[in-house]
Amino acid sequence: NNMLGLLVCALIAALCVADDNGLAMTPPMGWRSWNYYGGNLRQSTMEATMKAIVDRSRLVDGHPTSLADLGYTDVGLDDCWQKCGSYGPQQYTYHNATGWPQVDQSKFPSLKNMTMFAHSLGLKAGFYSNNCDCHDHCADEYCF
Repeated sequence: NNMLGLLVCALIAALCVADDNGLAMTPPMGWRSWNYYGGNLRQSTMEATMKAIVDRSRLVDGHPTSLADLGYTDVGLDDCWQKCGSYGPQQYTYHNATGWPQVDQSKFPSLKNMTMFAHSLGLKAGFYSNNCDCHDHCADEYCF
């Protein structure tokens, strides 16, 4: 009975095929702003953190190495980038009347430039769009 189980497992393993395209060689690894800064964050802090992630002033086995070199290439902006308010007839708290999220430009002058900066460093950038800070209630499809 044990031999039959091993044989079945071996046959199933032989049938499993994975794409060898270089993607998902590791789980997504990176840094999220909320874990350290919570809501106390600005674009300049995000960009300084991105520089720190690619900084090669640390040695690993005698070689200058960054966190990005080790696979930590995802950088995420969590909550508190939104401009909380009251928008449109539905009174959304951070989406305007047509569903576009409103950015607090006093803290984040340009999310586009910040994302381009991340890409210039070889990092992948993203941001958390399921807002908690403004308690938005927009559930229409144009808010996603």
